[in-house]
Amino acid sequence: MSTFTELNRQYFDKQASSYNGDFRNVLETIYNQVQSRRSWISDIWNDTETGKDPEIKVLEYACGTGAVSSALAPFVDKVVGIDVSEEMIKQYNSNAKETGFAGKMAGYVGDLFAESVPAEISGPEFQDFDLVAVSMALHHFDKPEFALKRLGERLKKGGMCLIIDLVPEDKHSPHAMGHAFPEANATIRTHGFTAEHMQKLFESAGLSHKVDYCVIEEPVVFRKEGKEISKTIFIARAQRT
Repeated sequence: MSTFTELNRQYFDKQASSYNGDFRNVLETIYNQVQSRRSWISDIWNDTETGKDPEIKVLEYACGTGAVSSALAPFVDKVVGIDVSEEMIKQYNSNAKETGFAGKMAGYVGDLFAESVPAEISGPEFQDFDLVAVSMALHHFDKPEFALKRLGERLKKGGMCLIIDLVPEDKHSPHAMGHAFPEANATIRTHGFTAEHMQKLFESAGLSHKVDYCVIEEPVVFRKEGKEISKTIFIARAQRT
């Protein structure tokens, strides 16, 4: 695990127990956006004509407490969450039980970007996904290009990659995060991604088909310890060719 990844692990271990409450607005927006845009994200679900595979699988990486996983669990056969934070995975698995999806939704501690990926997340059950999702985490990755390449390798041919993250230099101050939440700011490598940037990231990872990028008009509000900040986010998708 790199030094920067370790910094993120330590930070999110500390945030895990209060994360659902502190970032309720953000998590609810993500959940609602993913469910409402499901047909835009992919046409392979267990309630669609094209979703006839023996097993429809989703991977949510840097899953946190699992907003995307919870939104998609009703429409797939298996959801895997992976995060470097053990405390976040505890919350993820607790949420799976509370929402009634423990039978199909399971979280694991691990680092897919390590030089040598741990054996416990390298078996066939961690390959050939129909969808790989990263929500509000790409800006925490040390090397986004490398990250998308590694994640793209986990997709089956024709599988979709879903990214939800920050829009850079929006109408809200790009430096506001650092002023409001300095500890969180230290874990951020990239302060948002434009449509052009995401296009390049997708293409370099072999995800060059059905690329789209949509800005979510209503800003999300991050709240913690009496402070809050509004940010604009986007949702983007691309398909492995």
